[in-house]
Amino acid sequence: LARGGAFKKIEPHFAGNCETLPLEASAEDIAIDRERGYAYLSYLDRQSIVKGSPTVQGTIMRVDLTKPTLLAEPALEGAPAFFRPHGLSLYVAPDGTRTLIAINHPAKRGTEPEAVAIFQETEPGRFALVDEVSSPLFNSPNDLAAVGPRQFYVANDKAAGGGLAGALQQVGIGASPLVYYDGSAARVVAGDIASGGGIDVSDDGRTLYVSETAGLRLRVLDRDPASGDVTEAARIPLGTSPDNVDVAADGSLTIGAHANTLALIRHFISGSPAPSQVLRVIPDNGDDNVAIDEIYLDDGSGISAGSGGFTYGNKLLIGSITARQVRVCEAT
Repeated sequence: LARGGAFKKIEPHFAGNCETLPLEASAEDIAIDRERGYAYLSYLDRQSIVKGSPTVQGTIMRVDLTKPTLLAEPALEGAPAFFRPHGLSLYVAPDGTRTLIAINHPAKRGTEPEAVAIFQETEPGRFALVDEVSSPLFNSPNDLAAVGPRQFYVANDKAAGGGLAGALQQVGIGASPLVYYDGSAARVVAGDIASGGGIDVSDDGRTLYVSETAGLRLRVLDRDPASGDVTEAARIPLGTSPDNVDVAADGSLTIGAHANTLALIRHFISGSPAPSQVLRVIPDNGDDNVAIDEIYLDDGSGISAGSGGFTYGNKLLIGSITARQVRVCEAT
């Protein structure tokens, strides 16, 4: 109960003002193009999927954050025949070429193969499907981090094989694989992640940040850009169940978290509100020099089941697993 946050006192706060951008689906993950001011939403009606709808399809939407009135617009010119996006990542090449890479879940998870869809930008803010790749190592992909036009890391949130191992992992026992796809093949680069809920990469491509949802911590990994290999640099205890990770313009991390995972489970079962939490983390060279600040907390009345916080200037965008909205906050 304590690990799940059942006893955490929820006192909603944010040092600024928040509004709701209503949607017809939820945005579990968001990728920010800070140079152009676009936010890309992993757009899927997950409420209907939780209720058992077999035909729900998703897409990627775009929000122009430079405009005074925010509006979600289609970002894709083409998508896989069946598209249920989850984790989403934007890669900007040195020449400015942009690639969006998204996890694509099948209709029958656990029996059909998981896939990753790769989209190339055709004009500013518009993308076309160029490829879709699969691997048995994408056993339960939750999020990914793009490090090239076809290169990415996949954070799985369950142990390979699922079953009892997957169930035990949800209470902090066991580990799931972190996988690197080098453009042609996938391999495990870290096998001891305690349920990978989110992942992002530093601007220089040399550091990976992986949220370990069941481990209540953030894993910091040094990355070799040439080989893709990683070595552990730090484990940062967060005292909550982290989800998506966003590396901000200043190098700090914005991490969505589930302050009460028992309330989150009830939310999936009955639709009752679940708290949304966002942390700002300034990592350093070790556990002793880390700054952690809870910048947003909500009992679920503002946005329920929040899955990530993403920054653009003084804006904070909060996505959700199921809520048909994005919470748009501005710091004062």
